[in-house]
Amino acid sequence: MIDVTEHDFHPSRRIARATPDSPGGELAARIRTLAAESVPARDRSLPAALCTVAAEVGFEDANGTDSANATAFADVLEPVVTTVTLLEGYVSLRLTLVDDAEALADWSMPTVDRDDAILASDFLHASAYATVAETPVSDRRRLELYRLLLEGSTTLTRQYLARSDADELVAPNERVDTAERTDPAVCADTDETVDGRFEAPATLAETAAAIGSTAVDASAETRTALRQYSHAMMTALATQSSATSDDDPQASAARVLFDPTCQHAVVTDAELAYATPAVERSLERARTALEALADDAAGTDVSSPLGRLERATRVPFHRE
Repeated sequence: MIDVTEHDFHPSRRIARATPDSPGGELAARIRTLAAESVPARDRSLPAALCTVAAEVGFEDANGTDSANATAFADVLEPVVTTVTLLEGYVSLRLTLVDDAEALADWSMPTVDRDDAILASDFLHASAYATVAETPVSDRRRLELYRLLLEGSTTLTRQYLARSDADELVAPNERVDTAERTDPAVCADTDETVDGRFEAPATLAETAAAIGSTAVDASAETRTALRQYSHAMMTALATQSSATSDDDPQASAARVLFDPTCQHAVVTDAELAYATPAVERSLERARTALEALADDAAGTDVSSPLGRLERATRVPFHRE
């Protein structure tokens, strides 16, 4: 297994060293501070973990268990994960602007000045694109990464607008309560959760996996399966954290994906705890996506990329 836990990513350093010629180089200090604070710690970021493990899966698919190219892999991985965490900071700020105090707790910043949040989020968005340029890959593959980032950004923008329009059309006293949105009785007759707040995090997760797997030139089939897995997993975890008093299942999943020795990974096969039908449907889609990867996986032990992806579908939903 490639050891990726020792590599550290510091998007805040990029923010701190921005020059007048770089994206947001002339921003006020308070904007830079807000931008830096909105970027999550790598070890608690599920999108960063999904990007990392997607790259591992793609790398091992092409190279088997040979670690001779591990240094080159790490050189590619660092800028793409930084891109994802910058994009995650952008999503966090934008969700705060769209949903205000009602924003999903795992994905929103405390109340901030609207103009400051717009400037900081635009800076993070531009920085994510700038970081792609530093990825040591071929021009063709770098163009693919830009296309994926643009695709994800465009989808996110549409989701923000849809969410904002929906809130404007509903009076505050008529808005559906969070618990009701995720109640099994409300979601029982649908294939997806009706809570639009989960769409942006799921899109971010899917984009992260696409970027990670594309950076190492994974096959089209592998990329598709990883995108489907990541979208389904984020939907399940976001639904779980909203419907229960869970202490951040996304961070728990990230720990499992980053660290195969994580003690939280010791689980039983007991029935899922606190899982609504919407959560279980999302988990089933994630497992179906993993099945598409199983035949081509270099290894399926608990420390392998595929093994960690499978464990992440169980660990955050159990109580030890």
